[in-house]
Amino acid sequence: MSEKPTIRSVAEMLANAHRDADPDTTDIFWSPDEEEVRLVEVSKGVGHTGDWPITPVCFMPAKAVPYPSAVVLLSVSEWAAVRAGTKKLPTGWLSNALEELQAKGAG
Repeated sequence: MSEKPTIRSVAEMLANAHRDADPDTTDIFWSPDEEEVRLVEVSKGVGHTGDWPITPVCFMPAKAVPYPSAVVLLSVSEWAAVRAGTKKLPTGWLSNALEELQAKGAG
């Protein structure tokens, strides 16, 4: 029986898959959490969503992703607003604790 992967390793796997699926992705960040994979993805292909609160898309665990996961997809301008403090990530997602995930082979 194989050992369950860490949340971080699953986050890295998802980040690579999402970068492959969306070549307009500029940045992917991991918001560390002990129970779910949380990713913040920034893409040039995403339009501005307006003044709505930032809300993650959530997924239940599955064979390839054995943890619940949540993804926040932001436009470049929305990401700039998060960094400036004028737009907030969901509760519990601390923008100052985000870790950038590099694509495999990125240098």
